[in-house]
Amino acid sequence: MTAHSFAAPPAPYTIDFAPQVDDLHRRLDAARWPEQDVVPDDVDYGEHGAFGLGAGPSLALMKELAQEWRGQDQKQLQDHLNSYKNYRVEIEGLDIHFLHYPSSRAGAFPLILCHGWPGGYHEFLHVLERLTEPKDQGSRAFHVVVPSMPGYAFSSPPKTAKWGMEDTARVFDKLMTGLGYVRYAAQGGDWGSITARCLGSLHKENCVAVHLNFCPVPPPFPLNMFNPRTLLDWMPRFVLPDERRAKLERGVAYIERGSAYYAMQNLTPRTPAYGLNDSPIGLLAWIGEKMIPGIDKAVKHPNATLNREALFTTLSIYWFTGSIGSSFLPYALNPHFGTFLVSPRHHLPNFALSNFPDELFTPEERDARRTGNLRWYKDAEDGGHFAALEKPEVFAEHVREAMGVLLSGQA
Repeated sequence: MTAHSFAAPPAPYTIDFAPQVDDLHRRLDAARWPEQDVVPDDVDYGEHGAFGLGAGPSLALMKELAQEWRGQDQKQLQDHLNSYKNYRVEIEGLDIHFLHYPSSRAGAFPLILCHGWPGGYHEFLHVLERLTEPKDQGSRAFHVVVPSMPGYAFSSPPKTAKWGMEDTARVFDKLMTGLGYVRYAAQGGDWGSITARCLGSLHKENCVAVHLNFCPVPPPFPLNMFNPRTLLDWMPRFVLPDERRAKLERGVAYIERGSAYYAMQNLTPRTPAYGLNDSPIGLLAWIGEKMIPGIDKAVKHPNATLNREALFTTLSIYWFTGSIGSSFLPYALNPHFGTFLVSPRHHLPNFALSNFPDELFTPEERDARRTGNLRWYKDAEDGGHFAALEKPEVFAEHVREAMGVLLSGQA
């Protein structure tokens, strides 16, 4: 076990959007809209399309969303975000922003929550109290740390193109041990699942348990030698049963129609970054495409926490921090996402997996086991890619239940 010593202790951090609000409003008011939809409405991309948005958000939807974002009370949002315990600390020359919520419960275990894209630390705001101070006195509690990845929100971006997820994990390990948590657990989805995986595999003397809600492991040999569409079209049902076929169909639909952003952010990240950093309408389209389908489904339920207000909060944080370009760095500076899952170096010695049915990829339990020592696995009844934001109660219960297994015998 190794501990890190900060050069200077973490300092409280205050968010200040005020100087930029008028400029955002001016740009939204002066939006230069096309005269008609770029692709006519009669195009049919099937039920998945780009996960509900076909060729992208329609002109009518974009105008509606832009008007709603324009009406968001930015002062109220700023005050809300500042009501949380925000800190920044210097680690390896980077200013790392994080929330820190120690529990009042005896025996609480340290837990770091790792976000992905296009979200951020704010995805976890609805689970903080559920994890730190659960209503049931007998439930396991956690000391929770929620950092912003380098280049996201209020964390400064890496200073070198040689920065990968292993580097982010190393900085986060220093954050946890610097806070006094020399034994801790990690949780992550999307790129946060890779951060958590690197913590649990490369810093296992400190990070003793990992819970994931994203694990898009490729199929085993020889199935991985085939084009995924070929598997769907030609594999008989005794090889690929209907339930597994439906899951694979969703993953293939994502590859075929929903992953254009991944290619751009991976191959030419500078190109979209210029436009998205300069245009709130472009930013709205880029991120809205990924969040609106989940929002449209979530708001059919009462008291939805994944809603349009959550989209506008995400947009405002990216806009006011100018971090959309640096948020592409995980895509640009790392090997493909799936390589982490099949690499022996990143094999997890002690992990759990929650599958949410509307996730991009939902692996079978036997496939997830190829990525590490899987000790707990559960399918949620509902929810998707933004699990902590969309299903905070279910998410927190899964984390608590999983850690009860993973931490058995841990001090």
